[in-house]
Amino acid sequence: MPVCASNRAVCAQRGHLLCRCNAVGYTADPRASSVHVTTQFEAFVSATDRVGCKIATSSNPEGLSWRLSLVAFFRSLLLEVDPLPVQGVYLGICRDNPMDINPLCCRLRVQSTSSHLAIHSLLSTQTRYILLDQTTNMGDARDLTSPSGHPPLTSPEKPVLLFMTLNASGHTAGAAQIAKHLHFNRGYKDIYFITGPRFQTLIESTGAKYIKNPFEYDVPKVQEGSTEGEAFFEGMKAVFGESIVPSYHVLRKTLEDIRVAHPEPRKILFVHEALSQGLLPYQYGCPLPKGYTSLPKTINWHTSIYTSSDPDFPPFGLGLKYDPTPENKAVWKTMHAGGKTMWKPLIEHYDQKLQELGSTKRFTDLPLDVAMTGGDVTVMATTASLEYPNVTKDPKKFRLVGGLPVRALDKNLVYPPWWEELTLNSALSDSDPAKKKVVFVTQGTIHRAYHELMIPVIQAMADREDVLVVATLGEKGEPNPLPEEETPRNVRMVDYFPYEAILPHTDVFVSNAGYGGFMHGIMNGVPMVLAGLIADKGDVCQRAARAGVAVDLGVSNPSVEQVKEGIDTVLGDEKYRQRVKEIEEENVKADSLGQIESIIEELLSHE
Repeated sequence: MPVCASNRAVCAQRGHLLCRCNAVGYTADPRASSVHVTTQFEAFVSATDRVGCKIATSSNPEGLSWRLSLVAFFRSLLLEVDPLPVQGVYLGICRDNPMDINPLCCRLRVQSTSSHLAIHSLLSTQTRYILLDQTTNMGDARDLTSPSGHPPLTSPEKPVLLFMTLNASGHTAGAAQIAKHLHFNRGYKDIYFITGPRFQTLIESTGAKYIKNPFEYDVPKVQEGSTEGEAFFEGMKAVFGESIVPSYHVLRKTLEDIRVAHPEPRKILFVHEALSQGLLPYQYGCPLPKGYTSLPKTINWHTSIYTSSDPDFPPFGLGLKYDPTPENKAVWKTMHAGGKTMWKPLIEHYDQKLQELGSTKRFTDLPLDVAMTGGDVTVMATTASLEYPNVTKDPKKFRLVGGLPVRALDKNLVYPPWWEELTLNSALSDSDPAKKKVVFVTQGTIHRAYHELMIPVIQAMADREDVLVVATLGEKGEPNPLPEEETPRNVRMVDYFPYEAILPHTDVFVSNAGYGGFMHGIMNGVPMVLAGLIADKGDVCQRAARAGVAVDLGVSNPSVEQVKEGIDTVLGDEKYRQRVKEIEEENVKADSLGQIESIIEELLSHE
C-alpha cells in the first residue's frame, strides 16, 4: 500500500516509502538447486537514487558462499506512476544453476540489510539474473557458464592478470572497472595494475595490487598562432612519445616480479590499454623480461574509435563524413598517403625512443595503426551501430564487446548542495508543468577551454525558465569560470562529479565529444549535442550523428545560436531519445564484461 502518495516530491526528498508489499506465490525452479527466502519488499525513491528497494531476509542458509541470485519482477516501474505498481519480488540463494527468469527492463539498486550487499545494474528483457558477492558492491547480469563455450576457469586455474593504462581518466577508468569485476565477481584474485599515481586509490579499491608508473605529463599549451593540427602533434609527442621509455621499464620489471611470485606453469594474461605504450617496444624487438621466451597473451584494450590508414575509412582526426563512394575512397587513399608526411616528426620521435631501448626494427609505421593492432586481440567497448561498417574485417583480431555497464556510485560520494533540487525535479511526472528539462554540459577532463562550449551553452539557456543547466568543470578545485553576477539563475555548477550520477536525471547531454563521455551518454540512454574537432572528437561526432543519437555542431567553438538550435532540436524531436535507448539496449545485451572474460578464457585455452 502506498504511504506517501499525496506528495511525491516530499517522499523523494525524505526517502519515504512509495510502496510496500509481500512477495508471494513463487516456487523453486526445479532446474535450479536453490532455496528461496521470501520476505518483505519495499520500493522507494530517495534523494540520491532514482529507484531503490530493500529486502530483509529471514534466514541465511549456511555453506552457500554468500552467492545470491536476486530477481525482481516489475510489471511497470515508471517514476511517473504513483504508487509504483510492483507485483512481487523474491530472493533466491542459488547453489549452482541460474534460474530461467525474464525480468522487465528497469534500473535497480538493491540493499540487503542482513548481508550488506548492494548492486546497481541494468536488467534487460533477455533472460538474466544477478550474481552478488558479500565482498563487493558491483554485480553483473550474466550466466555462470562460460559465454565463450570454453570450460570456465576454476579458481586454481585462473591466471594472474596484469593491467596497464595511460595515466589519464578516460584511459584508466574502464580498465579499473573490468579489474574490479573480475576480482570481486569472478574470482581472479591475483591482479596487478600499472598506471599513474593519481589513480592509486581507485586501483586499490578494485582489489588489484597497484604498481606506479612514474611517467607524468602535461599537455603542452597551444602556442599563439598554432593550428589545431600542430597542437595535436605536440600533445601526441609530449604524452605518448615521452611515455615509451618509462612505460617499458616499469612493465618489464613488473613482469619479472610477477614471474618470481607466480612461477610457471601459472599463466599470466596482460590487459594493455592501447596507448599506454608498454607493449610498443616489444613489438619492435626490444629485449624481453627475464624469465620469458615470449610475452604473455595480451588483450589490447582500445578506449576510442577504430583508427586505421585503410583507405576504406576516412583519415583520423579530420571529422570527415563516412560516405564510401569510389570517389571518396580514392580521396581518402590520397589523404592517408599525404598524412604520413604530417606524422613524420612523431614517427621519428617514436623511433628514437625505441632505439634507446634496443629495438631491432625501425619504427616507420603510423602510431595509431600500431596502437590498434597490438597484442593478440583488440577489444573495443562499443557495438556495430556506433562504428563504421567492416571495422572488424578480421573478427578474430578485433572484437566489439559493447559499452561497459553503468558503474555503481561511491557510497561516500559527497553531493553538491543543489543535488536535492535535481532529484526532486527528476521525480516529477513528465506531464507536470513544474518539471524542467535538464541540460548537462561538460568540457571534459583534459581540454577544459570553457569559452569554447560550456559558456555558450550557459548563455544559450540563460533565459529559459523551463531548463536547468548542470555544468561540471572537469577538475577538482576548479573555480567557476564566470563571475557570480554573470552566472544565470538556472545554472548549477560543480568542479568535478561523476557523469553516472548526473546523467540519469538528464534530458540532453552536451559535450566536446570525448569518447569516454560519449559512451557514458550511450550507456545512460541520453541523447547528445556534440561539438569537437581535435584528436578523435570530430570522428566521434560523425559516428554519433550517423547513429542518430546526437546532433553534431561540426565545430569546437560553436556560437550561442548554434548551441541553442542543437539543444532545441534534440529536445523537440523524440527520435533522438528513442534511438539512443535502442543503442543503449544493444550495448547492454552485448554483455561487455562477460565477453571480456570469454576472451581471456579463449586466449588461455590456445596456449
